[in-house]
Amino acid sequence: MRCFELIYGHYSYPFSVESGGIKIEVTEESGLYLYRRECCGEVRENYIQPKEGRIIINPVEPVNLPSSVTSLLQVKFKNLVIEPQSVILVYLTFPIEIGVFLQTGKNIEVIDILSVSKQKYSLYGSPTNGTIVRYHESNIHRGIPETDIFNEGVLSLTVVNSGKEIVNLSRAVFDGWGMKLYYNDNSVSMVAEMNLLHNNTAETRFLSVPLIIGMNKSYEIYMSRKIPVMKRSFIMELGY
Repeated sequence: MRCFELIYGHYSYPFSVESGGIKIEVTEESGLYLYRRECCGEVRENYIQPKEGRIIINPVEPVNLPSSVTSLLQVKFKNLVIEPQSVILVYLTFPIEIGVFLQTGKNIEVIDILSVSKQKYSLYGSPTNGTIVRYHESNIHRGIPETDIFNEGVLSLTVVNSGKEIVNLSRAVFDGWGMKLYYNDNSVSMVAEMNLLHNNTAETRFLSVPLIIGMNKSYEIYMSRKIPVMKRSFIMELGY
């Protein structure tokens, strides 16, 4: 495994952490606290008033940058032929976005989102009825791949073909609001299922389980914004 100094975690301030081209620090200044982040040549600064707060840094749903363009993530890969009435487990990758949260008592608010990955967007479906998605290309792996913990995460995907026909699969689309992210010193991960349905449609959903026992659960963006998540799955109606 590649070795990185982990910046993910919970911090009482003042503090300073730096790794993977990212530097985050909170320093005391004129009776307030100054949050400063450096990443990919960009600098962001916020003043923080609460004295008893703490900062949470962890991976978040990769559908927030550069702004809320879409909640959907499409992972594209080489064509995978799946036999009828079968189940296959594959490992893919997904882009990383990092959330920085300020916790004061029971209140948690996102104050920054950053990424070292370049954001790419595409159209899922045709120009007339398609929808915008965050786009990511991945190789197909049969074992857990080694990744740069600040650039890519590992997506464990179980594909279920309960039909009687051979299926050609080359993409999976997920709703970011159902994502469940976990991390440790070596990797960031999500665990998902994809059920192939009739007429070239499929249903994808995330499971609230870590890829590896002992991984830490991320605090997601929708939790900090107190957005109720009614649906846990996404129906791919425009093909796979």
